[in-house]
Amino acid sequence: MELCYHSESCNTRLVYGETLNRSIPAGFSKDVHVIFLTNQKYYDRSFEKINQLFATALDIDWYICRNHLYCNDLTELQELLAFLEGFPKDHQYLFVSYGNEGVTALTGFIQQTTVLPSRFCCLPVSLRSLCKSLVKRREVVSRHLQPLLAVNNLPQDIFYDQTITQEQGDGKLVDFLLLLRAGLVCDASFLKNLFQSFPHQQAVHSRSFASYIQQLASFYEKRQTEIENYGRLFELAFYQVANGHLLSANMKRMMGILMQVTWNQQVTPLDLDLPKFFHWLQAVGLPVVLPPQISLTEYGVAVLKLTKELPKPTLYQKIGIRKAANYPTSEELIQMATAYQQIIGE
Repeated sequence: MELCYHSESCNTRLVYGETLNRSIPAGFSKDVHVIFLTNQKYYDRSFEKINQLFATALDIDWYICRNHLYCNDLTELQELLAFLEGFPKDHQYLFVSYGNEGVTALTGFIQQTTVLPSRFCCLPVSLRSLCKSLVKRREVVSRHLQPLLAVNNLPQDIFYDQTITQEQGDGKLVDFLLLLRAGLVCDASFLKNLFQSFPHQQAVHSRSFASYIQQLASFYEKRQTEIENYGRLFELAFYQVANGHLLSANMKRMMGILMQVTWNQQVTPLDLDLPKFFHWLQAVGLPVVLPPQISLTEYGVAVLKLTKELPKPTLYQKIGIRKAANYPTSEELIQMATAYQQIIGE
């Protein structure tokens, strides 16, 4: 299947529902020098297979990023620039993202800013990197994960092979989390459909998400910034607390989303049964309980500190219906923490 994705003045061809060897056109890499950006685990898993798909290229090089979710940082950018320094400027290049979300962001940033004549393509390895492919803003972040540099750039082509994403195991749970995030921001009926279609963890692991891609692309066309920012302030605060290292990067993102929806519920009640929502997340295998070593009091202070540096989170009057953008107050954060502890206690 193929659709044309639009974001303001940018257009992208998204091909999905087929394997890469069927979806990538013959001669796609003809007469270009292909530069892949990837993570070590994806390089180890499918280096030879991916090279075969680009056999008509003039040459192929691979740059391997760290496996960290936010590998699109200044250190990685500097190392990538050093890697590219010797490449001739009289070649045509194809920059291909074949890695996690950080890789996707970094590939889009470097392709837009390099003097090497080139185009940009994405081979998402997960629904998460597909979502990042659909986001026009490409950021390089600081060591505190706040934006330092940013450009707008969408790939000309995205080839999404769901057979690749089936290999990721628990990564499918994180993909599912991003479907939930899109539903919370955009559409209550979409969220309800997820609730009915995925009642338990086995359903998440065994069923394909391909039928949701067209709707997901529609959400990102209209509200990509809002979706990407949902839970962001609350997520980054976990990097500031003393025992934040006890949570993985994806757990911080998960808890950030939960904290934003809990905060919203205290300030402006949503059309959402929050205890039932938490119970469902546990049923599908998403952990909702913080380690006891993480202090919610310290966490609230970290959230308040970040309000000086990050955009205001959006409050919703109903799922999918915006009310306002506001920073949480200290009183609201206390209410949020109390409500969260009550739900977890139940």
